[in-house]
Amino acid sequence: MNDIVSFSAHDVEKWMSLNNIANKELYLISFLLLFAFLVVLLAKRYRIPIVVGYVFLGIILSPDIISIIPAIDQEMSRMYTFILSNLDYVTNIALAFIAFTIGSELSIKTIKRLGKSIFSIAIMESAAAFLVVASAVYLIGRPLYMALLFGAIASATAPAATVMVLKEYNAEGPLTSTIMAVVGLDDAFALIIFSLINPIAYSQYQGGGTINLSEIIVVPLIEIFGAIILGLFFGYITQYLLIKFSEKTRKILTIVTAITLSSALSIYFGFSALIANMSVGFAVRNFAKKNLEISEEMDTLTVPLYAMFFIIAGTEIRFSEMGSLSFLLIAFVYLTARIIGKVGGSTLAARFSGAPESVQKYIGLGLLPQSGVAIALAYSVQKQYVQDTQVGLLIFNTLLLTAAITEVFGPLMTKYAVIQSGEGKMD
Repeated sequence: MNDIVSFSAHDVEKWMSLNNIANKELYLISFLLLFAFLVVLLAKRYRIPIVVGYVFLGIILSPDIISIIPAIDQEMSRMYTFILSNLDYVTNIALAFIAFTIGSELSIKTIKRLGKSIFSIAIMESAAAFLVVASAVYLIGRPLYMALLFGAIASATAPAATVMVLKEYNAEGPLTSTIMAVVGLDDAFALIIFSLINPIAYSQYQGGGTINLSEIIVVPLIEIFGAIILGLFFGYITQYLLIKFSEKTRKILTIVTAITLSSALSIYFGFSALIANMSVGFAVRNFAKKNLEISEEMDTLTVPLYAMFFIIAGTEIRFSEMGSLSFLLIAFVYLTARIIGKVGGSTLAARFSGAPESVQKYIGLGLLPQSGVAIALAYSVQKQYVQDTQVGLLIFNTLLLTAAITEVFGPLMTKYAVIQSGEGKMD
């Protein structure tokens, strides 16, 4: 039958109640946290970054792997996939805290000291990733519009894994400060590049035509500057309250409220929640006239959030949709070209801007992970090209596979960089 079945909110609520969805989500969360605890024990024992263990666990627990277990029937597999997709709010909250952490590490003094190199590196590594990936994808015979889309998405760097490694190894120094600043700015530049390129690519796909300049310039500027203004406003109020409060409970509730409220309003107004929360953290760090002493509380608060974030990120991989040789070729080309663009662009920029030697040698190794914003951009492409699944699904699945790979080896490269530079401390 081809009849379209419509469901009211009451029908959905009744179905979720009958199937005990809320209870099943609780079961799954407790199950994931139990395995996260085991991952921490193993990661410490074998001296690998914890985030690598989280992502690898997520890959093992992906629906494609779970579905081949004999005890799991088709109905259970579908329910498992549905419950996983319902945990998106966990990843959104985790990303908000990650963005806040990045902003809180950016002091005005550091930006003044490393300002020229930070902005040079962020601009050049984003642009280089776009140009190298777009050129490589076009040279293997893919259409120009597809090459442009791949290039635009390649410019994004995921801050979460990098920040977690830097925290885990208590890294401090010029390389660490530069990496934190660059991965923070990177999201803004990636959004700008994608907003500029996406209308051009879509016009090429449709055979040419007029391009609305407001979509290219005005919309991304509103999204970015609106997020900055909103974040600075909440950040100023937050640091004012934190100075007044001495009790730990009030401090924690103030921070959590500021981060979640900033995220909610950003989503409502169509701003970038990541940039908004980075601005909150920046304001809290730089507007306060004294040390607010919140780092310990933040580190403790975010441990389970980060664990859930990386495990869920790993479960998004879909091996069943990635078996063809043409897909593997484009994934390999995309991954290789992006690494060349990121490492080459950041290294050249560091040398031209006179950055410290440790930054020149190792900066590129801290910019490899890609998830979060990149997958969100790929998902938006998939929805935009819904009438042509070969385009949307190809880009989305390529990003899922390459993101999973970079979330595993990227943290290892970041660890190598901070240890070799002498800024990281092994236990």
